[in-house]
Amino acid sequence: MTIFDADGKEKKQISKRTEVDAFIKDLLQLDAKQFFQIMMLPQGEFRNFLIASSNEKERVLRNLFGTEMYQQFNEWLKEQVKAQSRKLEHQQLVASQIMERFEWEEEQEVLTVAECLTLWGQDLEKQQIQLQQLLQRKDQTMQEMKAAQEAFYRAKEIENARIERQGLQEKARELHAKKTEIAQKKAQLNQLVWALEHQEIMQQKEERVKEAQQAAQQINETKQQLQEIQQQQISWQDQRSLIDGIKKKQEAASQKVQRIQQQIPLAQRTQAQQEEVAQLEKAAQQQTIELTKINQAQASAKTQAQHLAEEIDTLRGFQAEAVKLVETQAHVEKWQQAKMLFHEAEQKAGEQQQIHSELVLEQQQLTASLLELQKTLKQETSQNARMQIARLRLLLEENEPCPVCGSLDHPNTQEHTTYRIEDIIASEQRLEQTQEKLTKIQQQVSANQTLQEQATLRISEWQATSAAAQMQVELAWTAVQQAFAALQPIENQEAITEETTVAELKKRQSFNQQKAASYEEAQKKHQAVNEQLATFNESYQQVSEQVKKAQEARQLAEGKLASLQEQLAGATYEQLQADLAEINGLLMEYSQQIEADARQEAQINEQQAILSEKLKNLQQFFEEKQAAKTKAEQRLTQRLQEAGMTEETMRDLIAQAPQTTVLSEEIKTYEQETAFVQQRLALLDAQLKEQATIDLNQLETAYLQLQTVMEELQQETVRKQEKVNGNQRLFDELQVIYQQNVEELAQLGQLQQLAETINGENVKKTSLERYVLQQFLTEILEVANERLARLTRGRYQFELADKVGSYRSSTGLEIDIYDDNAGQVRRAHTLSGGESFIAALALAISLADVIQQRAGGIEIEALFIDEGFGSLDEESLEMAMEALEMIENEGRMIGIISHVRELRARILQQVFVETNGSGQSRIRIKE
Repeated sequence: MTIFDADGKEKKQISKRTEVDAFIKDLLQLDAKQFFQIMMLPQGEFRNFLIASSNEKERVLRNLFGTEMYQQFNEWLKEQVKAQSRKLEHQQLVASQIMERFEWEEEQEVLTVAECLTLWGQDLEKQQIQLQQLLQRKDQTMQEMKAAQEAFYRAKEIENARIERQGLQEKARELHAKKTEIAQKKAQLNQLVWALEHQEIMQQKEERVKEAQQAAQQINETKQQLQEIQQQQISWQDQRSLIDGIKKKQEAASQKVQRIQQQIPLAQRTQAQQEEVAQLEKAAQQQTIELTKINQAQASAKTQAQHLAEEIDTLRGFQAEAVKLVETQAHVEKWQQAKMLFHEAEQKAGEQQQIHSELVLEQQQLTASLLELQKTLKQETSQNARMQIARLRLLLEENEPCPVCGSLDHPNTQEHTTYRIEDIIASEQRLEQTQEKLTKIQQQVSANQTLQEQATLRISEWQATSAAAQMQVELAWTAVQQAFAALQPIENQEAITEETTVAELKKRQSFNQQKAASYEEAQKKHQAVNEQLATFNESYQQVSEQVKKAQEARQLAEGKLASLQEQLAGATYEQLQADLAEINGLLMEYSQQIEADARQEAQINEQQAILSEKLKNLQQFFEEKQAAKTKAEQRLTQRLQEAGMTEETMRDLIAQAPQTTVLSEEIKTYEQETAFVQQRLALLDAQLKEQATIDLNQLETAYLQLQTVMEELQQETVRKQEKVNGNQRLFDELQVIYQQNVEELAQLGQLQQLAETINGENVKKTSLERYVLQQFLTEILEVANERLARLTRGRYQFELADKVGSYRSSTGLEIDIYDDNAGQVRRAHTLSGGESFIAALALAISLADVIQQRAGGIEIEALFIDEGFGSLDEESLEMAMEALEMIENEGRMIGIISHVRELRARILQQVFVETNGSGQSRIRIKE
């Protein structure tokens, strides 16, 4: 779009559609919807608007003036009412559940929550009284039980005291009988204690005796050792001549060693030469043996090479067999894939069949629900119709047309049942809800039918796939059998079946792989054997040359050996070494004997001095121990004489020492028991003094009976307390819910009253949106009356009907016509065709004016009227043209879209839209 200024100079260009729309809207202060509403006036539609019901006018005006927010607010209020109602229903349900849980003392029939709370309060008071009475009984029984318990335990204590006294008296008699025995044991214990106290003196005496005996024994042993040393000294003096002879032998042997050491180097050379000759001879023998082995290995290798060549020829067929096995494996895999496809198709077909069965069952359930809802809808429609007819009959007035048949006479008006407005609204809501449910079920039935058809189609597809897959399985299996038949037979071959196919193929593949491995191994072995043959030939040449050289070296070594043996005069290196070793051994032995003789002499002298000193010390020690022994014996004898006891008796008492503890414990226990029995008997005698005999069983029975009664009262009290507590909790919960219910019910009443008032359920049957639209329509009619008065020369005026109709749909936006000639108001649909056209035209133009004013005061001087002239007679058409000319004189450009031929003569400027017969049109302008 190009924009020019007032001088015709281009200002800017706009290419984007959104920018062009924004520029035009800013220029005109109208959006596209408002622009078309003002410029394009479909005359036929505005004639319908003139005689339309209030509901139809409301829909048109809502779009023109944008009052959707009032409708939305009305819908929001309805939702709030529904939500509040649901909340109250939920609270009522919770209250009903709580009311069912109350445990009555006296069951009563309850209708409302308020009655329930009153009766529950009375019943709870009774339960509280009963609980208090039960608690008083429990306390009284508890006191009685405690008294019985105390009496029973006191009697039991007295009885136990009597039994204990009898036992203690018997025990006192037993203790008295043991009195003499205990006195004897005390005397025995005193002797044992004395013996143990003087046991140390006897031990000291025995130790001194033992020490004196040991000292005497050591003196005797030392004297004997000293005699042995002296005897050894005499023997050593006798052997002195032998030592002198050994020294002479030592000197001669040393000279012989010198001679042998001079001959040993020559013997070593001779021995080395002998070893060289032996080694050369051994090497020659080994080389000869190696030649023999090489000949044998050559023969064995030739035989092995021949066998391997034969084996290679046998194994050459594995390659062709491997190709066949690959083809066979491909056939097997193709057969397995076909089987998997067949099983999958069978499974999918079964799954779709199951889905189809479930859908059929669901369709049957939906159909049953649909029939039931249709029956319910028919009943509710009939009921609603009866309500509406009853209300219409009550609203019929004389000389007013019937809203059903249009008749002014109402001869069959009778008394009918009166329905409240709340009942009619509830009926309409139920009818609407049932219709919604019916529509939803119908949609579900249609969707289910579509799913059934899809499932049936899938079943057919999978069945076709299954049949094709089965055929592929059969063809693939035939190919597998033919492929196996073309393979070479093997050992342990099995018949080919569907179960053994894969295993048999793996067996053959493994067998052929073994053949391939054997072929490759045979090739390697054959090559290795040929390489060995070449190596054997080369080794044979080398070893033959080595044998010749070894024989020549041996002959030279044998000559050298003969010369050396002649110089040694038959002596060998081993003999010389043996003689040298023997002489060296004699020399070592002679040296050892001489050294041992010297050591023996020194040792004899040293031992003799030590033993002499030791003997002197031992004699002094013996004298000391002998004096100590005499002193210990005298001390022990004195103590025994004082106690009037022999040493043997004291030893016996010391042997009995372990009994000391036993005797002490026994005496102590006896004395403690005697004291306890005496004290306890005195206490029991004082306790039982003047105590009468009591029937313990009778007291126990009374106590146990009261205990049983107390347990029963305790259980009953707990049950009653739980019942009262539970009922009190339920009472509190129900009271809270009741208070909430009262508050929310009041809020619901206010919401419902507001919703009904805004929705038009009031005296004037006018909703809030319709009330706002009344103001817009009043403004439009005021503007339209000025133009209608000019067009009809003051005969007609629009009036907004203030009469309340039978229904909301016919109340609030009804337009009547005041006819000045008749002097009364008439209905708009009673106007003739031309009069209706003029009235509708005035109304349409006025509506456009009001919309322009509310859109910012932008004036658009063009007006297009679409059709509406074909249904007018000649007189009405004349009136319409006069009205249009009058409007044109006001400064508006009128565009008429019509096929009426009579208009062509009256309108000079015309635009023709003509078709060329090929789906395209062209515009032709006539001025």
